[in-house]
Amino acid sequence: MECLETSPESVSRPSALSDMKTNQLLLLLPLPLMLMVPMTIIGCKQKPSPITLSEKTIWTCSMHPQIRQNHPGDCPICRMALVPLRSPMPSPSVTNPLSPSKVEEPPLSTILVQTKEVMQTIVHLDAAQSSVSSIRTAPVEERKVQRKVDLFGEIAYISDAHTDFTWYYGGRVQKFMIDYNTTEVSAGTPILEVYSNEAIADQRSYLETLRQRWLATFYERRNYDSQLAAIGERLSRIGITPEDLKALEKDGKIHSTFIIRAPRSGSILGALPHAGERFTPDKVLFHLAPLDQVWFVADVYEQDLSLLKLGQEISIHCRAHPEDVFKGKLVFIDREVDSQKRTVKARFVVPNPKRLLLPQLSATGTLELGVMKSLLAVPSSAVIDTGRRQLVYVETALNTYELRAVKIGAEGELSNDEASGSFKWVPVTEGLTAGEKVVTAGAFLIDAEAQMQGLPASGAEASLKQTDR
Repeated sequence: MECLETSPESVSRPSALSDMKTNQLLLLLPLPLMLMVPMTIIGCKQKPSPITLSEKTIWTCSMHPQIRQNHPGDCPICRMALVPLRSPMPSPSVTNPLSPSKVEEPPLSTILVQTKEVMQTIVHLDAAQSSVSSIRTAPVEERKVQRKVDLFGEIAYISDAHTDFTWYYGGRVQKFMIDYNTTEVSAGTPILEVYSNEAIADQRSYLETLRQRWLATFYERRNYDSQLAAIGERLSRIGITPEDLKALEKDGKIHSTFIIRAPRSGSILGALPHAGERFTPDKVLFHLAPLDQVWFVADVYEQDLSLLKLGQEISIHCRAHPEDVFKGKLVFIDREVDSQKRTVKARFVVPNPKRLLLPQLSATGTLELGVMKSLLAVPSSAVIDTGRRQLVYVETALNTYELRAVKIGAEGELSNDEASGSFKWVPVTEGLTAGEKVVTAGAFLIDAEAQMQGLPASGAEASLKQTDR
């Protein structure tokens, strides 16, 4: 049924003809329809009120803010339910400079300022968001930052002082000359008594060559002298001295067992062979290394490599002895980069008179590189490092924060004459001015709010405003 709008005069003065026709029509209708017709006529007489359309809602994903739809649903990436973005609030003060007509105001929580070259992200939090975010700020001030480099590595014995002891003949271990639990030995200390058929055969060959020499002519004796010298050289390697050879020539008594002695002073590393165990000339019987000095072998990351100089001192801490601090000196920087970890090996010589540091113990070292001159500095917790950029949030007004790109120096701690607290500081060379306040706690919450609105944040590729300051 189509209703026509009538003027008040026509409603107040109906014609007699129209009343007669209406009454006749009502008599022909059933009773329910007769009751509905007056209601319809009354409704048609009222002027319809204008319908107000609500703003179009945009739906996004909490984990993937780049997903945006004009209807509810699930995220096509993680299948999470989409949530509505905050409704924009109109404001007559925001206009497009390229057009006289007004444009829509961005959401209350974020404002995007865009120019021809850069974009600036400003995040505004309401009272409820600010109360639960626990945001803390700190002023940008000039500080003296002491640069330190933390290195991680392990303790190792000095390779050129290490001995893998092998014997020149094969044989069998007869017995131990020291206690099996001995860890430190001096040079010349008897360690093992061994039996060797090969050594016995060389002694017999020596006696036989000596007898042939006496029976040979003058010209043949030169060949026999060479053979005697070669056999004597081999026997000397197992500890037979020239005096022992003279006694062998005189008495003809062959040694069947031999004493293996420590070639140098040091610590026995690993286990000794068991009594009755057979060995070959290429089998290592024991490892011997002095531990009065050890190496601290550290992994140095690429960004710290330029800070290393030979002769630098390092303070080393070890979990096995947390109360002790060991001092070392840098003696070697490797020339090969680990392609997997992107690190370079560096070695430090560490005095170890009490033998507290043992090979393969994990340790950490700290290089102190001196105190820098006074520079603008902020706590390192204020910096969001994306790998390609370093960003901070600056408090520009109450509950209003601006995302800004900065350039920073090497991380360190404040010098002793300044209270540094328990966190590290970084000098800022560009992007901030003295007196500004940066967010030191809660920056990631602010950043997440910006990403929820699709603004340039820590994960955005768009360029950010970086003021020359």
